[in-house]
Amino acid sequence: MRIAYLGQMADVSRENGICKKIVSQARSWMGAGHDVRYFSLAPTTTVWRGLAPLTAEIVARGSPGQRVFRSFELVRRIRAWRPDLIYFRYGYHSAGLPGLFRAIPTVAELNSDDLHEYPLTFSPAKLLYHRLTRRRVLTTAAGFVPVTHELGRRFAAFGKPAEIIGNGIALDAFTVAPLPAAGAPVRLVFIGSRDTPWHGTERVADLGRLFPDAVVDVIGAEAVPAPANVHFHGELPRERYEPLLQAATAAIGTMGLYRKRMDEACPLKVREYLALGLPVVGGYLDTDIPADADYFLRVPNTSAPLDPERSRIAAWLGRWQGRRVPRAAVAHLDNAVKEARRLAFLEQILRA
Repeated sequence: MRIAYLGQMADVSRENGICKKIVSQARSWMGAGHDVRYFSLAPTTTVWRGLAPLTAEIVARGSPGQRVFRSFELVRRIRAWRPDLIYFRYGYHSAGLPGLFRAIPTVAELNSDDLHEYPLTFSPAKLLYHRLTRRRVLTTAAGFVPVTHELGRRFAAFGKPAEIIGNGIALDAFTVAPLPAAGAPVRLVFIGSRDTPWHGTERVADLGRLFPDAVVDVIGAEAVPAPANVHFHGELPRERYEPLLQAATAAIGTMGLYRKRMDEACPLKVREYLALGLPVVGGYLDTDIPADADYFLRVPNTSAPLDPERSRIAAWLGRWQGRRVPRAAVAHLDNAVKEARRLAFLEQILRA
């Protein structure tokens, strides 16, 4: 297949989780013999060097007055490349997309419930535009790939063929972290992003309050009020943040999903934690993790303080201090498994 990967809500000018997911998916598809090119309307035409070997065609979106014309230019470039299928990382309506999707079979990847997430970050005007135009995009897609069962249910009313595929990771790109030294203090690590309130950084800080003898490293997210044992490192590339993960006892997943009125997720950062062998505590149901898996400790998905959970978390940390998650336990998260299913679905849509 000749696949045009159309990105939205992704800044490919720098290293970030979404950017790493896009290139990881594309590499798997190219490795299976498919031709893939990435297209996007973005603030800048700068491309992160880690996106290679994926070819990217980026159109600078320009000022609000230029955006409609630039969107049509992006559509023109996609048509000129003559893809068999478009894989669309759904974000919002852009000029020209409905006509493009009617002309070329398009599968939309659904990463969130936009009706509940966007009010947290969009301006009132942008939110109104989105609500008025979202159906024009979604109804012209040929199929959906929701990343969770919850999203599958919420978008089911569109009546599209769907394949639920949680986020994966290239396990062979990671080595299981060494065991912490005997007697080393408990270290917890969290990777977040700025302006993403559903990451729940304040609850990460609350873990630092509950465990004052532990060291809590926060990467990427903005600083919030926290005790002295919580360290905010800001945005770091992988070569600088991975040593913090390698030294950790356990990692922290998403803790504020309730803000999006969601309960299920499959965060990219959690796949990275698990690829390094780190057990995870998180405030959500993970799409790919069995309910009885001890390497994932689920805490309530609410804004309530974590004090009632302290003894349970302490016992769990005690069990995992000096242990790592076996690679066999997370083999189902590998891209070799995930992308084979995704490609099979894309081929099914194309045949239909």
